[in-house]
Amino acid sequence: MAVGSLGSLGIGSGVLTSDTLNKLKEAEMNANLKFYNSQLETNGLRQKDLAELEAKLLAFQTAVNSLGDASQFNQKKVSPSVSGDSAAASLTVGSLSNLTNMKVIVDQLAQKDVYQSNGFRDKTSSVLQNLGLQGTKSFTITQDGKEYKIEIDQSTTVAQLAEKINSATGGKVEAKIVNTGDKENPYRLVVQSKDTGTQNNISFSGDEGLLKGMGWELDKNSISAGGLFGFRENGNDNKTQIGGKITGNTSDKLLASGEKTSLTFVVKNGDTYDRYTIDIDENTTYDSLAEQISKKTNGKVNLEIKDGVATFKTTNGAELGIFDGGYAVDEDGNIDKANYTRDDKATKLLSEKFGINLDTSTPQGYNVSKDNKNHIQKGMDAIFSVDGVQMTRPTNTITDISPDATLELKQKGEISFNVTQDTAAIAESLESLATAYNDLMLNLTAATKYDPDAGTKGNFVGVNAISNIKSQINNILLQTITVDGTITVGDSETSEGTKISSKVSLSLADYGLTISNGTMTFDSSKFNTKFSEDPEMAERFFVGSNGFEDINLSGEKVGGFAKNNPDGIDFKDSEFKIIYNEETIDLSKTKNGDPFILKGETDEEMAQNLVDHINSFGLEGLEASFEIINQGSPDQKIQFKIKGTSGSDLEIQGKEDFLKQFGLSPKTMYSNWKEETGTFGVLKNTMREMMSSEGSFGGYKASLTKESKNLNETIENTKSSIDTKYDTMWSTWAAYDSIISKLNNQASVIANMINAANNQNS
Repeated sequence: MAVGSLGSLGIGSGVLTSDTLNKLKEAEMNANLKFYNSQLETNGLRQKDLAELEAKLLAFQTAVNSLGDASQFNQKKVSPSVSGDSAAASLTVGSLSNLTNMKVIVDQLAQKDVYQSNGFRDKTSSVLQNLGLQGTKSFTITQDGKEYKIEIDQSTTVAQLAEKINSATGGKVEAKIVNTGDKENPYRLVVQSKDTGTQNNISFSGDEGLLKGMGWELDKNSISAGGLFGFRENGNDNKTQIGGKITGNTSDKLLASGEKTSLTFVVKNGDTYDRYTIDIDENTTYDSLAEQISKKTNGKVNLEIKDGVATFKTTNGAELGIFDGGYAVDEDGNIDKANYTRDDKATKLLSEKFGINLDTSTPQGYNVSKDNKNHIQKGMDAIFSVDGVQMTRPTNTITDISPDATLELKQKGEISFNVTQDTAAIAESLESLATAYNDLMLNLTAATKYDPDAGTKGNFVGVNAISNIKSQINNILLQTITVDGTITVGDSETSEGTKISSKVSLSLADYGLTISNGTMTFDSSKFNTKFSEDPEMAERFFVGSNGFEDINLSGEKVGGFAKNNPDGIDFKDSEFKIIYNEETIDLSKTKNGDPFILKGETDEEMAQNLVDHINSFGLEGLEASFEIINQGSPDQKIQFKIKGTSGSDLEIQGKEDFLKQFGLSPKTMYSNWKEETGTFGVLKNTMREMMSSEGSFGGYKASLTKESKNLNETIENTKSSIDTKYDTMWSTWAAYDSIISKLNNQASVIANMINAANNQNS
């Protein structure tokens, strides 16, 4: 009940009035709430100032986080020697690349294989009727060892033929109708490989009348590499071998003086075709041919001669075909490995020297004649060189030259690229840091300053959670830390010197960031100079480094394995395996699953073949190599090395005696975790902890919120308590006033009675 809600209080007494009670209540309210209201006002001012301080801290933290992020230190800047439309290539480099420069010469761009048909009057007209052909016809498109059969009947239109090709090839060969504008036969069917490169070249087989009518007359002596399946003998059901008979001795020469030819052996294993071309000249004998075949095919194909019987056979159960010819030769006399050409001398050699007559009716992927104008663009690989090393690729987008780098070939020409660390973003972050730091320190100084002369003080004087922020930050920014880096050692001040690895003590001042009289300044010139000396050292100082250390396995120095194994080293029972990245490679077999025999005429050649064999499996982060020790001396040795860079453990398995000849042994090497924190790595963690709800700033912010809530609750509870108290007092006073009023009435009656009695007596 509110005091004074009834105005009759005090009527009886004239003393216990509502006004008196309200004044008492107001006085008590003021006395009890003044302290709490003062505290609440202070809390509100602190929360307001804290919000402003938090904004400054967050801006500073953002700058710190960017400098504590390793990705910013891995940004690369590519500077080409030629830019714009005249550039022969472009280079994109990611943060993981270690490229520093590259010179590229583009000799030839990769391009698609493109054919056009003869013209048709209407795209909706029947193909066969236009060509004057009866019945049902079919032809086969061959690409990269795959055959796609296309069947058409009298109702198949030119447009429908395009759809059939697209459907049959799954889009790997694209067919479309174009209108050339010719007045009589404007519509042509254009057939092209979806992707560039010779491996995607198109070849044909099937109904020759249909193909001739389409404008694709076949040259059966010219076969595309992707369509070469080889020939076999008639009546031989054993697909793993082709046999015949020889006359004379195995030392007899196969060709006359001045002659040369080639034989190509096609090995089919599942859906995979391997092709091996053997060149034969006037010095080739049966024996040397057998040796050539075994060496060139890595033992997959052998020529066995016994009792006048000669048998070409596979050693792994694969199917065998023979092509009586070899690689094509272009107009300039260069070998064209994208195509093969039949050679009468090869046909004659097989027939006369081996008694083998091939069944050449087996369809191959035939090319059209060289002068066929409907072959409007020949599929080509890109031919280019990188730093003097000539390379070929089926595409103009090259991604496998260096990790995290993409080379895009654009046109013939020459271009150089210089790759440097892109420090612009780091310098910008350091500028932002200096600005944010100075804003923050001005705010902190004002908030924690006490001026006894002026009698003023900041709202956070005496608050350790706030006043300690400055020292926490400065202690980290001003520290000197030691990191792995390089120093330059020279004979004189004018010498360029030599960089050597060393422990280096560094501070932010070395990189142009200094603090003087509470103000931070940044010298970008000094930063760029110091950073360019050793970017990796700078990253370790700013951010730190962590991750699994590389594994480097170096075998014992060995030699003589080529001399001791002239026929090669069979890995069949070696149990030689490498386990890395949770993958196991069985080195007793090739990547295709064929038995592996290590061959080579010298230790160096065998070492290279073994390294190539291991690397062919493509285990990510694993690389095999070898080093020649004392090269050229009688004591020359080979040392095999295996490096793992992806943080996985490395396990070598195999029979101990077998591995020993390569300087290896069964073992497991573990990758160790290493972690080092740089200046901004430490500050980043400190700021994150400080700003968290459990940290000094975050905790203080939460305490102010809680204090405000508690003060408001205390004020409301105090008000309620005083209200209740004075409501009770009002009730009590009202009762007292009523009693007094009754007593007054009784006294008045008695007085009146006495007065009346006195009047009567008088």
